[in-house]
Amino acid sequence: MSQERIVNLGFVAVALLLWFLSANLFAGILDPFGWDAKIIGSELVLSTVIGIAIGVLGGIYLWRNERVFGLAHEVVGELTKVTWPSWPETRLSTIVVMVTTLIMAVVLWAYDTGFSALTRLVYGI
Repeated sequence: MSQERIVNLGFVAVALLLWFLSANLFAGILDPFGWDAKIIGSELVLSTVIGIAIGVLGGIYLWRNERVFGLAHEVVGELTKVTWPSWPETRLSTIVVMVTTLIMAVVLWAYDTGFSALTRLVYGI
C-alpha cells in the first residue's frame, strides 16, 4: 500500500471518529431538551446530521491543512522504516510478559500477606 493511500485512509478514519464523537455529543446535548428532531425515520436525527457535517468538514480541513498533511506524511514515512517483529517474536514476548506479570503478582501477594500477618502480630488485632 502506498504512503499516499495510508495517509488518506488516516484522514478518513479521523473524519469517521469526529462524526461518531460529535454525533454522540450533540445527541447528549439535544436529547434532554427534546431538540433532537427526527429527519428521516427514527435513525437519521438532527444530532447525526450535525455529526456527519462536523466529520466531513473536519476531515476536509485536516486534509487541506498543509502542516497536518506534511506531518502525516512524515509519520507514515517513519513508520515504514520500523522493523516490525514477526509473529513468533510477538508470541514469545507476550508469553514473557504474562509470566513476569504472574511472578510479580505472586511476589506482591506474598509481601502483602507477610506484612498483614506482621501488622496483626504487632498491633494484636
